[in-house]
Amino acid sequence: MYELKNDHLTVCFDGQGRLTWLENNRAGHGNVVAASAEDSFKLVYRQGGNWENVVLGRDQQVRVVQQADRLEFRIDQAKTPEGDAPIALVLTACLQGEDLVFGATIRNDSPDALVTDFYYPQAGAFRTLAGGKPALLWPYQSGVKITNIGERLAALPPVREEHNALCMTYHHMGSMQWMALVDGTETLYLGVHDDKPYASELRVVGRPDDSGVVTLGFDRLPFVAGDETWVSPDTVLKLYTGSWHRGADDYARFANRTRPHHAKPRWIEDMQGYFLVINKQQYGHEMWPYDTLPELYQRALEHGCDVLGLFGWYDSGHDNQYPDLEVSESLGGADTLKANIKAVQQAGGHVTLYLQGHLIDVTSPFYKNGGHRFEIKSLWGTPYYEQYNKSHDSAFLKNYTRKTFATACPACPEWRDLMRDKANWAAAFGPDGVLYDQIGGIPPYPCFDDSHPHDENKPSLNMTRGRQFLMSGILERAREIGPDFAFLTENITDAYSAYVDCLHGIYAHPSRAGDRRDCRLDPDRSEELNYPELFRYCFPDVIVTVRNPKPYLTPRFVNYAFTFGFRFEMELRYREDVREIKADAWPEWRQYAKAVSALRRQHWDLLGHGRYTDERDLVNQNPDVIARAFAKDSQVAVACWNDTNETQPLAIALPGYALKSWSTIDGSGDQLPAALKAQEIGIAVYERKDTHV
Repeated sequence: MYELKNDHLTVCFDGQGRLTWLENNRAGHGNVVAASAEDSFKLVYRQGGNWENVVLGRDQQVRVVQQADRLEFRIDQAKTPEGDAPIALVLTACLQGEDLVFGATIRNDSPDALVTDFYYPQAGAFRTLAGGKPALLWPYQSGVKITNIGERLAALPPVREEHNALCMTYHHMGSMQWMALVDGTETLYLGVHDDKPYASELRVVGRPDDSGVVTLGFDRLPFVAGDETWVSPDTVLKLYTGSWHRGADDYARFANRTRPHHAKPRWIEDMQGYFLVINKQQYGHEMWPYDTLPELYQRALEHGCDVLGLFGWYDSGHDNQYPDLEVSESLGGADTLKANIKAVQQAGGHVTLYLQGHLIDVTSPFYKNGGHRFEIKSLWGTPYYEQYNKSHDSAFLKNYTRKTFATACPACPEWRDLMRDKANWAAAFGPDGVLYDQIGGIPPYPCFDDSHPHDENKPSLNMTRGRQFLMSGILERAREIGPDFAFLTENITDAYSAYVDCLHGIYAHPSRAGDRRDCRLDPDRSEELNYPELFRYCFPDVIVTVRNPKPYLTPRFVNYAFTFGFRFEMELRYREDVREIKADAWPEWRQYAKAVSALRRQHWDLLGHGRYTDERDLVNQNPDVIARAFAKDSQVAVACWNDTNETQPLAIALPGYALKSWSTIDGSGDQLPAALKAQEIGIAVYERKDTHV
């Protein structure tokens, strides 16, 4: 057994490099490792025609080198069930203050071997941190919290009949490379501090023979080529007493060292809501001709929104013929489009036009005339195809007419040039910005087309680094068009969001009403809660809409956006949506959304231009009321939401600050109410007490 110890942590490893003891020396809870992981690491490599040669930590001969605060586990030649492998590894673990830092070096000595996967560290297994049943904080888009994660894993179907695993790809549904277990006041944070965003998989693994235990880890795709030495980015583990915010602070601090920052157009910063409209659908149905744009803007205002996002505004209709787009004569022609965009702007609104930055229609002239050269190729030499079907009423269309697209490799300079030029083409019609769909996320498909100039010649960097180069170029072109010309995209990730002005945020929506209260009252309950504070706290500068593919905004969507600082969004996508919006099918919901938007505008200097600080420094004696803070200069606004079905006492305070006002959609005053009714919201504004000293 090999021990490292300082004032914060005591950690022990066995001779195979597996973590066997992890103790917060200041908490008094003892060792939290219920059982060591089965392996310290797993590595997969290709040799010849076999792409799945597996190296497991348990099978290795390991030399251990110990220094005062550092351990090295050296493997001179990896072993597989089939024999020795031409790969050497050094696994490291060291204590740096309250951090246990894992590192690794892989040396590939074979000219025809390729290391594809490296699963390290495997931290755990953990059953409890402080006597309770830990919850998992999981960066699924804006974030989720899974209470009693051990029970959740036990209920999952086994993988290869031996593991119950929760896995997520970064950068796709996984928006960040950190996760945490929380149990009472104890937090276990695990995060990758990586300045070059390799494609990876976040993994939370249980055991079918021991329900309740959890192992955390990351499986990175380094693609270590022959005669190459690869140094893994650090993975940091923190076990401490305190909120998850401290670990999140570390992750955000590291990310912001290399994450670029840029000034956003003021109208984007002030945007209240995104009113998304499909003018013409995939199968040719025309719903909103260009001369209806002023009408659509008025409908947007009636729902508390102020920006029109036009999808399917081109002649081929939505999700068709990308990237070969043309203005639609049947919708009104170019002059009518320009005139009506200008009419919206003169009425005080803004308009964005949709472009597709990821998909290539395999039936398009572009694809047939050479565009296929830019598609991402799998290891089989075939494209990664995606299919989209936008039918609404026809069984024939739904079942037999899915549109097929190849996916574009953003490492190709020609594709990046085309996407920049598309911004100029769209800008000629006079919009305030462009939305390039999908490029803010999407699976990081490894590309095996050797004619593409992938960063470091690595298939696992073609999408991640290539996408950053693509987006950086589009942002630069947008600013060349005009300082207020905006660049928007879809999906939520830390690595890509730095290059855009606003995210069309998928899976940013409220979960079940009262779920947080129910899970707090029943510690054994296992439930997945929407927990958007994870991304919002780490990257509060990112402007995100709540993805809502409905022609209405429910009060809970509105309350959710208000509380966590998202922009509203609603969508008119199908024929039925046209009928219902024109019939004013949900007048009470429309009026409520408009009223909350007006309330938010009254405090926009704090809610829109302040920094989202979540619960830090806020005292909330009744957590059944969700209270989240926004700070600017000497003032703080606290958005409050009773997301339960019962009246709840309101008991919040901000030490060092004095209450200045309390406001709801019904009015304002200078005192907090004793309680909030079910699904009621309000905003408390505080001012620092020493402001006038």
